[in-house]
Amino acid sequence: MRTRDFAFRAGRMNGGHGWLIGGRPFDPARTDVTVPLGDTEIWRLIADVHHPVHLHLVGFRILTRGGRPPLPHDAGLKDTVSLRPGESAEIITRFDGYRGRYLFHCHNAEHEDMGMMANLEVV
Repeated sequence: MRTRDFAFRAGRMNGGHGWLIGGRPFDPARTDVTVPLGDTEIWRLIADVHHPVHLHLVGFRILTRGGRPPLPHDAGLKDTVSLRPGESAEIITRFDGYRGRYLFHCHNAEHEDMGMMANLEVV
């Protein structure tokens, strides 16, 4: 099973301030993650400030929060995990059902509008 790390942090983009995933601003032409249909992955999500991280296409389960067991409200299938400043979470998901290109992003509208999105392609 593959494990990936994604840091959601502020940074420089196009000569100004922006919100980045893995140090990169959003590029609609770039595929940031490619996953074979049917694969299960663990993603480690790390935040600098509050970032509600949302995945399109799939639901996920929260495995850990800050290296500890998930909180009671983390139980069940999710499409968004709210990360507090400096917090991390590990999630697990299976990419089944559909091939295609989808987004994952911070659900803070300002962060999303300023580049905190990435493309996920299920092949």
